[in-house]
Amino acid sequence: MTEPELIETGPRPAVQVMRVYDHPIERVWRAVTTPEHLEQWFPTAADFDLRPGGRIRFGDLGDGGSEGEVLAVEPPHRLDFLWGGQRFEFRLAPEGAGTRFTLVHHFDDRAGAASFASGWETCLRALSAVLADEPPPPPGRAVARHEELVGRFGLDRPQVTRSGSGWHVRFERQLTGPAEEAWSSFFGGDAPGVGEPFQGYGTVTAADPAKTFACPGVRLALGPGTGHGARLVLEADGTGEPELAAAVERWSGAVARVAREAAASSA
Repeated sequence: MTEPELIETGPRPAVQVMRVYDHPIERVWRAVTTPEHLEQWFPTAADFDLRPGGRIRFGDLGDGGSEGEVLAVEPPHRLDFLWGGQRFEFRLAPEGAGTRFTLVHHFDDRAGAASFASGWETCLRALSAVLADEPPPPPGRAVARHEELVGRFGLDRPQVTRSGSGWHVRFERQLTGPAEEAWSSFFGGDAPGVGEPFQGYGTVTAADPAKTFACPGVRLALGPGTGHGARLVLEADGTGEPELAAAVERWSGAVARVAREAAASSA
């Protein structure tokens, strides 16, 4: 199995997932472009008008259904399309007696890259079954694989920026569990309330359980993610370099613990 890639050389991040199937290219092309096959492996039912500018009708994913647009089509080798403001590319090429199928997904949500990649891996396993005229396997949540890809893609590393007034550290981490569990895990139980002290950072200025927390120099936000669970955003500010190193170490450990406990409870 070829490992997925996070591509960051273009205007938007993208994940690329490639598989080789022991079937001729025409068969694989039908499986990735026709409604009766797509509904078995793609995230939702889809009906493509296979011409540049053609409309695409997608099934209901809790949004009542949606539409997309075909950007380019070259049977049986290429299909580019838009869906939900994101660009997708299907590339097919002969590989021995079989077909190499490459799926590229362009998006703006870099922190969701591991969710996208692990989700497409699940879809392409189902496509393998469809091509073999077998029932697709249960999709599962691929929690362990998600966490593996977070590390592989470097999504567990913070963004650090510096200015004349000091530094800013930002963690954005897609979790595999709900916000309520992440909140409890972050604080190790009950969070301090507004006006109470927090670990040497001063008094708490905001505390909305499972949503937001703030005190001087530290802010935490939990909200909807990419389907695996809640999205955690942690930001910290300070001045000196030694303080920066200590903050990165401290909050890296805290975010990693929350993600680890979320994965353990979701496995």
